[in-house]
Amino acid sequence: MKIIKRILGIILTLIIVLVLIVAVKFSTNRNNPYDNTISDNIIPTFKEIPIDFTHQFNGTESLPVTASVLIDIDNDGVDELFLGGGFNQQDEIFSYKDGKFVSISENVGLPKKENSTTLSGASTDFDNNGFTDLILSREDGIVIYYNYNGKFTPKKIEYDLADNATPLGLTLGDVNKDGFTDIFVANYIRKKQMVGQNNFSKNYGPQSLLLINNGDNIFKNTTIEAGLEYIHNTFMGILIDIDNDTWLDLIIAYDTGEIRTYKNKGDGTFEKKVNPSTDKYAYPMGIAVGDYNNDGLVDFMFSNTGTTVPHFVASGNIEDKSLFNSNWIFFENKGNFVFEDVSEKTQTKDFEFSWGATFADMNNDGLQDLIVAENYIDFPPHKVFKLPGRFLTQKEDHTFVATEEKSGVVNPNYAITPLVSDFNKDGYLDLVWVNLGTPALAYINDGGENNFIKVKLDDNAENLGAKVEVITTGNKKITEDFIVGEGLTSDQSATLHFGLGKDNVKSVFVKYISGKEYTFQNPKINSLLTIPKVSISDTITTELTKE
Repeated sequence: MKIIKRILGIILTLIIVLVLIVAVKFSTNRNNPYDNTISDNIIPTFKEIPIDFTHQFNGTESLPVTASVLIDIDNDGVDELFLGGGFNQQDEIFSYKDGKFVSISENVGLPKKENSTTLSGASTDFDNNGFTDLILSREDGIVIYYNYNGKFTPKKIEYDLADNATPLGLTLGDVNKDGFTDIFVANYIRKKQMVGQNNFSKNYGPQSLLLINNGDNIFKNTTIEAGLEYIHNTFMGILIDIDNDTWLDLIIAYDTGEIRTYKNKGDGTFEKKVNPSTDKYAYPMGIAVGDYNNDGLVDFMFSNTGTTVPHFVASGNIEDKSLFNSNWIFFENKGNFVFEDVSEKTQTKDFEFSWGATFADMNNDGLQDLIVAENYIDFPPHKVFKLPGRFLTQKEDHTFVATEEKSGVVNPNYAITPLVSDFNKDGYLDLVWVNLGTPALAYINDGGENNFIKVKLDDNAENLGAKVEVITTGNKKITEDFIVGEGLTSDQSATLHFGLGKDNVKSVFVKYISGKEYTFQNPKINSLLTIPKVSISDTITTELTKE
């Protein structure tokens, strides 16, 4: 009997020790892994405002993502907020009014849905009628909500949806420069066909698709002939001009796989390029897009499982564990499709399990900050030990410091992506946390004394992919790409935002994928610059269209 008691005591002690180890591991996982500091006067701060939306997650029917889109429905210069509903939950559209978000779903004729989850969304003007349309993906396919003077009319896209495919991330652009908006659809295996969550097997999942617009918003699947054939689960891709040759290239996050970078050859085909992730394994999910170091070349940050999941668990069935990377991934663009992973140099490498991400200048100092969604609804420790959601403020040395607590934007919910837009028109970007199975959270920026300029192009095929460069009186060069799909299963604002610090603006230069160029000399600051249609290359001096 004494032996049995002793054995039981040992077992109980081991269990207690194990529980304590797990508790310490996950309770400290939210700590800042870097011993870095930043001046308080640089840290942007926010106040929470009301928004009445709690996503309803059905883990049996749905993949753990949800749609969100910033879209200016009525052309008033202020974004509305679309939030996708869970399985059998209706979608909602909100407008910022009188210090809070209010639903306008009935006002805009938002269609009802049944027996499906709204998984992903994006926006552009497909039919060139001057109003931005909404495109959404659900388990049963993709639908465009055409915007006719602020009211929506749905039309489903006809294409071959594979039996094992769920359409997730959507990115848009004129791939072949024919004047019409094409679609890249990131496909993921259907929820009920999943075989484990750490399955790195080759050919696990469906083929993602490139759908070319025939000119009448009828789309042709050209994936194979375009050289994009690759069967694997995919969260999202981004159509963007990576090498500044005016052709929209493609960067893709393959979950339990690698990041792929494809150069658009200009003849309807793409060429796969080697990058630091090639032939390695990770969980790249969300993609942040921006020129973080202001060198005129677009950079990318990719979310990953980070330090949260033990390496031996996260690496799953990979035979050579040395090929597995669980860290956050940060591609600095060196030009000509050469990338360096600078996650260690930027002090972003050692953070936790993350989802969608976005680059945005939240304090208007001329440097893009990094906001990253965290917490996994299907990961048991996150039921108790919540990550904060990372708000990383960039310093002048191009390192990032976690300031979410001082900024007042800690998010204990199951976040999918951040969205940023200037809802109250004070010149500072505000923040929405889009959350899964929990309430959405919204914050208004407290603002500051720094200058800014906002740039608005028509949201259509002619302008998608354009590069906008602002030259300041302090000789800073700040570049933004007009793209669709940044974050995760989401779409950011179509209004480009440039923080200026204390500088004024010498010029704003726009280069379109057509090769046409437009330059504004000495525009006014702290205003909205609306770019007119361009038919020839020109350099003009113009006043701004003010808000």
